[in-house]
Amino acid sequence: MLTVRDLPAFPELGITACHVGDDREVQSAQVLSDTDWIRSNIAHALIVTHSRYLEDAERIMFTLSAGGAAALVVSGATPDTLAPALRDTAAQHRLPLLTTSHSLSDWKALLTHRVAELCVTAARRHAARLGTLLDQLAHPRADTVTGVAEYLAEELPGSVVVRDAGGVRAAAPPAAPVTLAAALEHPDQPRQALDGLHVSSVPLGAQGALVVGTPRPLGQAETELATCAAKVLTVAMPGGQRSDDLVVSDAVRQVRLSAFQLLMTGHAVDAQRVTASIMPGLLDPTHAQVYVADCGRAGRALVMAQADRLFAGQALTVACPAFDNHIISVVPLVKEQEHEHTVRHLLEVFRTAGVHIGGSQPHELKAVGDAYDEALAALTRASHYPERIVIASPRPPGLADVLPAEAARSWASALLQPILSTARIRQLELTAMALEFRTTAASKVLGMHRNTLARRVAQTCEAVGLDPELTMHRIALSLAIQVVRMHGTGSAAESGPPATLHDLLTSQEVRAWADKTLRPLATDRRDLVRTLRAWVTCEFHVDQAAARVGIAPKTVRAHIQAAEHLLERDFITGIPQDLMEDHGEHRLSGIRPLTCAMYATTPPGEPYPALTTVARAPRPANASPWPVEVS
Repeated sequence: MLTVRDLPAFPELGITACHVGDDREVQSAQVLSDTDWIRSNIAHALIVTHSRYLEDAERIMFTLSAGGAAALVVSGATPDTLAPALRDTAAQHRLPLLTTSHSLSDWKALLTHRVAELCVTAARRHAARLGTLLDQLAHPRADTVTGVAEYLAEELPGSVVVRDAGGVRAAAPPAAPVTLAAALEHPDQPRQALDGLHVSSVPLGAQGALVVGTPRPLGQAETELATCAAKVLTVAMPGGQRSDDLVVSDAVRQVRLSAFQLLMTGHAVDAQRVTASIMPGLLDPTHAQVYVADCGRAGRALVMAQADRLFAGQALTVACPAFDNHIISVVPLVKEQEHEHTVRHLLEVFRTAGVHIGGSQPHELKAVGDAYDEALAALTRASHYPERIVIASPRPPGLADVLPAEAARSWASALLQPILSTARIRQLELTAMALEFRTTAASKVLGMHRNTLARRVAQTCEAVGLDPELTMHRIALSLAIQVVRMHGTGSAAESGPPATLHDLLTSQEVRAWADKTLRPLATDRRDLVRTLRAWVTCEFHVDQAAARVGIAPKTVRAHIQAAEHLLERDFITGIPQDLMEDHGEHRLSGIRPLTCAMYATTPPGEPYPALTTVARAPRPANASPWPVEVS
């Protein structure tokens, strides 16, 4: 994890610390020019601006501090040139204050992306350090306790002492017991100050402790590393618990989750490195399937332990960070190994507990995110089937498959041009994943802070003139990204105006696809199409759709859930009822094809869903950076 104190070590950033105080985690950088607004999603962000923007320093720093910004960076200045009042105001609000020798244009063009790269690198290093600690258990030695102490002392760096009821068990460096003597007399105090050292203690069982002394307070990453080391020591020390259930210990779970989150963002090689310590060779195959289990009444810990026993090291199983009752198994595909019988055995063990499972088709390891989306959609259907398991069928032609390729590429390239023409194209894959799920769920699955993920989606939407708060705009953006992934981008040499989304969705090919997609709804005696069309046209507001159709909101929900079963799509299932009206609380993988199918089959004289009105009015050039935007 990257922190404010790490930044001066990277000369390309040109950063000098003026006032740091408490160290803070950095997750991104935002540039504020004269007419830019301070956004609401500034948590863990470096805010880079120039001195002219800071005329009302008290108000700005209050806003940045309240929003959880990582630090304020003043461009084109040095610590000596900053006004004392500016320093005092930053100290008053406990906001780290830095300077940079680079201009705002340099930050906009290159350095914000460099900060993002540094954040990713730091996160990978953190996962690798946790994996190295766990490797001490995978290959135990007589001096494992000493090895853990030495590794921790080197990584922090600092002085480390491991003690139990009998006294000091290990120390690194050897003089650490002398350095930390005063702290060892009170190991029950989690935080102490000692002769220029910041001392932290983590309990090891009833009478033991891991005592760490460092020149500066431990940051979040260092604290997690020390906590993980304590868990390893608890197992490695005589009398510690060492059994086959070790794979479900908190420390191993954390590494597994890091590997899964790396897979979800397409970093397969990094995930292989992370798991090499605890499950060597597991992620070497090129393809995998994903299974998502809803644990029903059985309890997640019990189902997960049983899944670990049945898969016997042949799957990466994690507790879903987004949905409290789900477990996720990434099963690499190896010749002559058949895993579906293992999954069905798991269901048989919990046959009376309501457990049900959705599975994906095989996907490349770097496309685990797509496989997870498939498995989650299959899980929705599994609860309706007596077998309580659904494996996704080979994907039928979707909307992106039937769109006229040249026209679709022309439209998508024109919409995404501000992103495709800059280094920000790297945000597209992350944006596509974030758009598919609710923001809160997506942030947990991807291992990112909710505000960070929301900010990245907002930045992408703002760049192309869309409003991330409008579901229709999110659908249009996600469809454009799908088209670019499938057909590439248009050439600058192409002549003529780009196609419009209306042209695409009213084409003969799309109309045929839409008729086939909606055909299963005709098997229900209720007019489900009428209800769904009203729901889509009303921007997915159930109450407004009910008023338009003249039925009760409860009936609208019943019609939507019946359509889910007939179309084998997830629209609202699994979403709390009080969140159904929230534009951000739908899975686009379900409502995107429904919306486009409804658009393509709109009867003459009826209004189209507001899908093609996607241009946002530009901000006035003389707009004030105040008030703060509200999300």
